[in-house]
Amino acid sequence: MFSSGRTDILLTTHQLAGSFEGKADGSDDALNQPTGSQYSVYAMKHVLWAVRYIAVVLVVGVPLAIPIIVFRNDQEVYDDESIEKKQYRQLVFYLFSWLLTCWLGFWISDALGLALPYIFRFVARYVNPAHQRYWRVMRVMKRPITIIGLVIVSYVSFTILINENELLAVNFGEHADPDSFGWDDAIDDILAQCTLWAAFYFVEKIVIVYITVHYHYRSNLVRIEHSKDMHNALMTLYDVSVYLYPPAQGHFEEEDRIIRNATGAEHGEHRVRATSYLSRLGVDTYGMTDFFGNFMSPGASSKSHWLRPASTYAVVERALANPKSAAALAKRIWMSLVVVGKESMCQEDIAEVLGPFRRDEAEQIFKVLDENESGDIQLDEMVWTVVEAGRIRHAIFQNMHDIDHCINTFDWVALAILGTVMVFFILVLYVPTIKQIQQTASLIIVGLSFAVGRTFNHFLTGCVFVFFDHPFDVGDRVEVFNRASTQSTSLIVKRQSLLYTVFRRIDNFSDLQIANEQLSQKRIENVTRSGFNRQSIFMLIDFRTSFQDLMALRGELEDFLKHPDNRRDYQPGLSLNIVNVHELNRMELKCAFNHKSNWSNEPLRAARSMKFMCKLVAAIRRIKLGSPPPVGDERRPNYTVMMSDGEQNRKRLAKHGGDDGDESADRAQGYPGTGQETKPLDLVFGISGVQRGEQDAETTQAQLEEAERLARKAARAEAQLAAEADAMAGLVKIPAVPPTNKSKHDAVSTGVDIDHYVTRSSTGLRTKSNSATEHVFRR
Repeated sequence: MFSSGRTDILLTTHQLAGSFEGKADGSDDALNQPTGSQYSVYAMKHVLWAVRYIAVVLVVGVPLAIPIIVFRNDQEVYDDESIEKKQYRQLVFYLFSWLLTCWLGFWISDALGLALPYIFRFVARYVNPAHQRYWRVMRVMKRPITIIGLVIVSYVSFTILINENELLAVNFGEHADPDSFGWDDAIDDILAQCTLWAAFYFVEKIVIVYITVHYHYRSNLVRIEHSKDMHNALMTLYDVSVYLYPPAQGHFEEEDRIIRNATGAEHGEHRVRATSYLSRLGVDTYGMTDFFGNFMSPGASSKSHWLRPASTYAVVERALANPKSAAALAKRIWMSLVVVGKESMCQEDIAEVLGPFRRDEAEQIFKVLDENESGDIQLDEMVWTVVEAGRIRHAIFQNMHDIDHCINTFDWVALAILGTVMVFFILVLYVPTIKQIQQTASLIIVGLSFAVGRTFNHFLTGCVFVFFDHPFDVGDRVEVFNRASTQSTSLIVKRQSLLYTVFRRIDNFSDLQIANEQLSQKRIENVTRSGFNRQSIFMLIDFRTSFQDLMALRGELEDFLKHPDNRRDYQPGLSLNIVNVHELNRMELKCAFNHKSNWSNEPLRAARSMKFMCKLVAAIRRIKLGSPPPVGDERRPNYTVMMSDGEQNRKRLAKHGGDDGDESADRAQGYPGTGQETKPLDLVFGISGVQRGEQDAETTQAQLEEAERLARKAARAEAQLAAEADAMAGLVKIPAVPPTNKSKHDAVSTGVDIDHYVTRSSTGLRTKSNSATEHVFRR
């Protein structure tokens, strides 16, 4: 009953962004002015609609008016006619008068429901223009207004024309009891209860409309605005790309094939084969569809995309539905606009192609594409932006589908409760058997309420959680905590219902279903709705680490964040603080930095975190920050020397006694001049010379071997450093899109392997001309 109205309210929420600026549908009024033929077709359609509307009223209204015309002069009683015949004529006259009144009241209420949105827009234009954008919401209330108008007119007209009509008093008979309950009283009571039910139905629809508008306004407005801006920007740039490099020239043959055959499905080769077979038979499927589109809408605008699969809108829409075709679209646009030799696209490139009179539009388009506000856009950034736009668009549709299902469920449950209550009261009043068992039925209902009370509470809690608490949308990344816990579970919202929510865990990609009643008792952090996120790293270092080393570490990390290659991934600010001292032997450092965006995309977050961690580890190794190495480590070697007791005593005395100690040690060893008996000096010198010569040769050989060993060690260290640099370059690479996920549920919203489209060495194809107007795109 509400499904058709739900479509209108979805269209309303889709067009709220454009309505904020006073536009009817968010489009440019200056560019969409109707031509003479379009206005003629528009007027003819409305004239035909009005003729059909009046014809339907007359087809039923004229037969109902015939008895009224026939018996219009027979309202007074004459003596020459029987009372029974006159009673019959009067009853027929007033009954058909009541039916005709109900029929006219129905169509008057319907016309009021049709005209109310336009009346509201006209009044709001002068009273409060800010509320003018809500005029489409009144379209949803057409059916409730028609029903409540019909019921009220039926009840009031029946009371006046039948039940309280004194001219029909003869129908009771001469001996009839005035207090008796007749058929007219029964119908009057039923109409009275229907009027009460219609009033509750009208209020229920108002509540549903409020929930729908409020929810979609809160959840989807910002994302829909961004998606529409991105879609319009891609449409304009694709037109520019096709204008500069038509598909027939072959500059983007592969990209055009992928874009043309994009279906949004996980495997698009079936459409390619079918199209190729039809092409071999000489059947141009796009041309045939365009023919039917032109035939069915001859007065439509040339920008219309209905039954025109080759229109820019349709091409961009299909390309965004599949990550691979979105990547091909991004590459075609980027390479068409970027000048040869450049590796990034700037605002001036778009302005040069659009022309000097559309610089504001070029600035707006570049602002939409440059989400990181880096000032230029590389090819991998362009691919990532377009693929992410397609994923967000799919998430919006999925979220609206799930929420509309929740709203429809709540709507039908409310209508079922209203209908059950109305039927119950009617049966209690007019069925004697139910009156007799009313007390027993009441006890049964009270008993059942205890049985279904838990389920009903579960349903109400889910309604409040989904419609009013609204902690997340489909596609959001959330962190779910227990109230008494600091450990969270990272989840992505996959599907939402009134009673439960299905998540996908980030750590193991398994599905997790949690009841909304339990979720209402947990702490939920929405990462997707946040701005840029801040990552903190805690380190325990040696207490004797100097402040100069800490400043050197801070300087290296700040230079890393400010580097031009990293400005697309991180904010320039860095925080390095000593947060704690543990037992005077360790210091705890906290290093905090900001990502350029939030952590809604896990592969991108992990890659950026890994990139910073690799730089942090490299800086710590370079500064040699940390606790001193243990004894025996390569950086702190331990040597063992064998010596005699006399040499040990001499070294000890030399350390404590100076020169006296040296003489005492010499005497203890029996050296010359100490008064001790010694060997002949010539013998001692001869033996010493021979030993010294042998030792010199051995020392030279040992030094050569040591030099060779050090050279080999240096070569190994250099090779190890090169391998470490290569490994670090692989670790810190930021992926253009998330890795491939073959899940059928996420085939459209996740990335694919598109490294073929993303290369660091890609440059543009456009060449600048001396003429300022040669490559200017004109609509």
